Amino acid sequence: MDLIDRYLAAIARRLPADKAEDIIAEIRDDLLTRQEAREEALDRPLDKSEVAALVKDMGHPLIIASRYRPRQYLIGPDAFPFFVMALRIVAMFLVVVFAIDAASGVVFGHVDPIRAIARACTDILSSAMLGFGTVVAIFYALERGGFPADYLAKWRPQELPEVKDKQPSTWGSAFEVAIGGYFILWWCGLVPFPTYYGNVKGLVLTPDPVWASVWWPVCALMVARLIYTIVQWLRPRWKAVRAVLSVGTAAGGLALCGVIYRAGHWLTASGTITHGDIAAIDRSVNLAIHWAIVVVGAIWVWQCLQELWLLATSRPPMKPAA
Repeated sequence: MDLIDRYLAAIARRLPADKAEDIIAEIRDDLLTRQEAREEALDRPLDKSEVAALVKDMGHPLIIASRYRPRQYLIGPDAFPFFVMALRIVAMFLVVVFAIDAASGVVFGHVDPIRAIARACTDILSSAMLGFGTVVAIFYALERGGFPADYLAKWRPQELPEVKDKQPSTWGSAFEVAIGGYFILWWCGLVPFPTYYGNVKGLVLTPDPVWASVWWPVCALMVARLIYTIVQWLRPRWKAVRAVLSVGTAAGGLALCGVIYRAGHWLTASGTITHGDIAAIDRSVNLAIHWAIVVVGAIWVWQCLQELWLLATSRPPMKPAA
């Protein structure tokens, strides 16, 4: 009995004081019943090793005690899926930010690729700790504020997407949100991605005035596009909203592409290298931007047509006959 008493005492220390006595009595009865059943089967008293095996089969004191305590969560099971989704977005955002930072360092800053990758990995890990802590703190506050219960009570099965509708993957959507969010922050000057692209072997690339003239329209367009991505991801049944946002951003994007395209020149190369090299680099860079504008415009038109086709071919469910 000494081992059983020690086992029960270890459980009791981890139980609420006002319920410990009744719970321990219940567990003791269960253990003694098991012991009696084994002794009858063996037709002899159990030795110490057999009693130890019996106690071990019952379970670790921490596990047994936890079954009788109220469940405590930092992030509850209802909020946990939303918590994981938020972590995916943060992780994707950090990867995008530091990948761009590493690539710009290699291309424009003459940084060794291995060193740039190692620094990016270190920065991602350190920033991930801060990002993870922030997300945990936010969801802890939401959990205590009743967010899961309120949200789930308002959830409507009617908003589930159609079976035939192709939905973007979670990682793909998180990536698009991260890219869109990063571009907006960079465009607003809140994250480092310098407008003047540094100096590589005497080369400086300076944006032309056309970019300053379209600053606000580009910012508004990218915010609208980010909203479209979020709606497409989280509210797939809002087809009319998606269509309006898709058509609106496509039209706005094409108009902006037209304004930017008509400028004919977008970056000016200068520096201390020879005049011939400067002129060649200037032409190459602006030719690349020329085709980038054309490709972006074509992508927006295609996405717009897809959204309009999806909206036109969608049919409301037939109502049952009275």
